Amino acid sequence: MSKHLHTSVLLLLLLLLIDPMTPASASVQPHQGLLMEEDKIRLGSTPPSCHRRCDQCNPCIAVQVPTLPVAGLRRNTDSFRGYPNYKPLGWKCRCQGRFFNP
Repeated sequence: MSKHLHTSVLLLLLLLLIDPMTPASASVQPHQGLLMEEDKIRLGSTPPSCHRRCDQCNPCIAVQVPTLPVAGLRRNTDSFRGYPNYKPLGWKCRCQGRFFNP
């Protein structure tokens, strides 16, 4: 009987040692999924608060506007070659046709 008990204990220990040796990718997958969700949440930009930014003009709302090109900045860099129509946008506050900085 002690031989069966001894064998059972060895088998149990062997199973306990093998379980932590599973591939690390199995435990990382859910974590990577959470990171991807966080990245999706952060994509893009959020509108600024335009509260009290339009010199007492109402309604003061956040709008996206094209950014002005910076003088002396080369546009033919590698990052723009694949996207010739790319026009970066920025945020401004607008009220009755006038624009204000957020």
